[in-house]
Amino acid sequence: MSARDKNFQLRYVGARFNGRRLPLTVLADLPAFRDLIVAFAKDKWRSNHADKKCLPKGFDKGIAFDLVALEDGSARPCMSWRRDVDQAALPGFPDELEDIVDGSFQQLVKLIDDAGNKSFPAVLSAGHVRALNKLGSGLGEEERIEFLGSQGADGNVVFLDSYRRKALITHVRETYERRFDSIGTLAGYRDDGVVFVQTKEHGRLELKVDASRIPTEFDGNFGQSVQCALLIELDANDVFKRVIETFEAEVIDPRVSDEVTRCLQRLEELRNLRLKWKDESILPPNALALASAQKLLSERPDFAGLFSIFPNSEAGLVFEFETKGWDYSIEFTADGSVEIYGVEINGAGELEAMPFESPDSNFFIEFDSRFGS
Repeated sequence: MSARDKNFQLRYVGARFNGRRLPLTVLADLPAFRDLIVAFAKDKWRSNHADKKCLPKGFDKGIAFDLVALEDGSARPCMSWRRDVDQAALPGFPDELEDIVDGSFQQLVKLIDDAGNKSFPAVLSAGHVRALNKLGSGLGEEERIEFLGSQGADGNVVFLDSYRRKALITHVRETYERRFDSIGTLAGYRDDGVVFVQTKEHGRLELKVDASRIPTEFDGNFGQSVQCALLIELDANDVFKRVIETFEAEVIDPRVSDEVTRCLQRLEELRNLRLKWKDESILPPNALALASAQKLLSERPDFAGLFSIFPNSEAGLVFEFETKGWDYSIEFTADGSVEIYGVEINGAGELEAMPFESPDSNFFIEFDSRFGS
């Protein structure tokens, strides 16, 4: 990396990003960040060169970013704009492009900071909206992307969360896009590669899959649970409009489908009810605890029949179950972390709490080694 390379660093904040982890589902954010920079850069170039009808040949290629590091702490991808790529794509081009890229980053963070202060642009180009619909589409309710090196009106680093993202996009157009992960029920299919899945959140969805999967995976499985990962379109009131892309649609083994449904219904019950438990006021589990619990059910549905699910006193959840002569608990806390602990039923053995920052690969390695996959 040369001394003239320019670095841009994002910081993902949330339990699932702890320990320098960047889930593959959010990798699309990185080219989206670059595309947003490019959209602003094109606007700036046209403003500077009103006499030019077209952008210079190689302009888009000249703003090429490389992922050069993923630093410690919450996942912090560092991207570098390489000047040698600029020079190869635009030989003889003046240093003006460097100033344009700097200014484009400042415009990007100002756009997002203004949205946090309920100040919105009257219009955004299609290129800006396309990039914004990709950037942060998979963020959870309590997650955000910080733009390191930036400073907002309040003096703090500028960040994008699901609220700011939705408010910004729906101010300039009627709908926005986000990732949707859920477990629904197979309600039908067509031989040309369409399956219909009934979901609690958005009703009956039409998903496109490879037509060859219909007879082998979906035929005969009406009413069974289907695990979905989708990109969907919603309006400003979060009313569902359409499925844009299907990332995953998998029928859960019918033998365990009913147990998965039972567990999901129990989670929904705890989400909506304020309970009294052992004479203590119990808070409903928050979004992070519920997401962690749902991830375990999605990743290891075969174990759903073992789980008894209870609230704890701190907006979290506990899955209790017995297996191999032990009584185990898996606790999902309000910050998204997880603990496994247990006692031997007919012996003196004890498993002290084993903490994990989230239900990540390390958690599932331990889960499988102890309970089987």
